[in-house]
Amino acid sequence: MKKWLLLSIFLGWTHVVFADFAAGEEAFKNQRYSEAFQQFLPSANQQGNYREQYYIAYMYLYGLGVTKNDTKGLSYLQESLKENYHLAQALMGFLYSQGHGVPMDKKKAIELYKKAADQGNTSALLNLGVAYYQGDGVVRNITKAIEYLEQIPIDQQPITGRYLGEIYLASGDANAATRAHAAYRAAAEANDLPSFVALGDMFLSGRGVSPDAQKAVSYYTYAAAHGYVPAQYNLGVLYANGKQVPRNLVDAHAWLSLAASQKYEAAVDALQKLKDEMTLSDVDKARQKLIDLQKNVLGQMESPFKQEQVAVKQETARSRIIQRRRR
Repeated sequence: MKKWLLLSIFLGWTHVVFADFAAGEEAFKNQRYSEAFQQFLPSANQQGNYREQYYIAYMYLYGLGVTKNDTKGLSYLQESLKENYHLAQALMGFLYSQGHGVPMDKKKAIELYKKAADQGNTSALLNLGVAYYQGDGVVRNITKAIEYLEQIPIDQQPITGRYLGEIYLASGDANAATRAHAAYRAAAEANDLPSFVALGDMFLSGRGVSPDAQKAVSYYTYAAAHGYVPAQYNLGVLYANGKQVPRNLVDAHAWLSLAASQKYEAAVDALQKLKDEMTLSDVDKARQKLIDLQKNVLGQMESPFKQEQVAVKQETARSRIIQRRRR
């Protein structure tokens, strides 16, 4: 899996000391960064206002609402760090891990992540889990990776479920596949598109679940319809091979074309091979299919979990009717 290092901002303060903070926070949440900057700046220039200092630092570092300036950003961030603020610790750890504005220093990054994690910061917990899983800045330790990752609510950090699923499958223990399925599903329910593909793979192979090609197709299709290119490629290959589902070169061509249009190399190669098997009439149908997908499917497909819930409710209602009749 491609390495991911994420730093999320969590905004959940219920007690506000400075009137400007609430207005700045609201503006920041709604991406009105220039307004947020103006609201936070006066308080950030006063000693001890660590939250405002953190936000001003963040906006300077990433050029949000103000011209990017690492020097000023780091200056404000250092002030916020003096108050042991977990968001500032997590951000500074991330900067050290990437060498953004400071020399890359994995050891310092881990130290800061641990301080933030001790305060329950989920971004720091995630980055620690990933670091121990990949041996990035620390000695690789799967047990510690799981320990950190399992502390994170997956609905807050959906990628956590994806990492846990991968780790569980690699562990090889008796319940690995069951635990992986639960982790991937939790992440997918929080709309992590790669986790839909992971679930599809499990249903296609029957690993930890009963084989179900139609479920695999529904998970792939949802992710593909919402722009996840590997899912578009998987659907194309699935229809082209015609093993677990009926072979359909028109659908295969349409999905592979979507992936290829985004320069997904495997899809470009597969599409070229597929064309050798298709008639001109088939290619014309595939082009029309692609237009239909773009108009009626992309970005519009409802989550398969909602569809499953509807099916369960319908089945429950039918069962109740049958029971009443038997009485």
